[in-house]
Amino acid sequence: MKRATWLLLTAIALPLSFTAANAAVNPDKLPQVPCSDVKFSAAFLAKWPKAPVACQDARVYKGVTYAKFVVKVYISSPEFMTFNILDSAGNTVTTASMKPGPNQGVHVNGKLEKFHDMSVGETLTFWISEKRTDAMELPGSTANKWALYPPM
Repeated sequence: MKRATWLLLTAIALPLSFTAANAAVNPDKLPQVPCSDVKFSAAFLAKWPKAPVACQDARVYKGVTYAKFVVKVYISSPEFMTFNILDSAGNTVTTASMKPGPNQGVHVNGKLEKFHDMSVGETLTFWISEKRTDAMELPGSTANKWALYPPM
């Protein structure tokens, strides 16, 4: 596949809870830090300037800061998904779209829920490592990666 510049949030693989060796970690029991402590790269902020406003909580796990984001499914189709990214009051801060593969999804309470099976209005909580909040060029195949795009 041709090299493409995409904004990757591969840490979205940590939705709804932190996981370590398949054991859920309760984020409420982790040290809390202000969202202002989350370090977003300049490239990420250039693409997603409203991301800091959408951060709803931040916690430290094994020395790494994670930001909590809540999204609501706005469009659900086999071709792409569009999410409203919400602030702590439930207002839309910005919108993002992604093109997941047909079998890609997230684990909800230990069970895989495929993106194409999600309903409009469904909300998801993601904990994203500040190490994963960067715009980067992805070499090679993108078959097992998610790309997050500005609204389509």
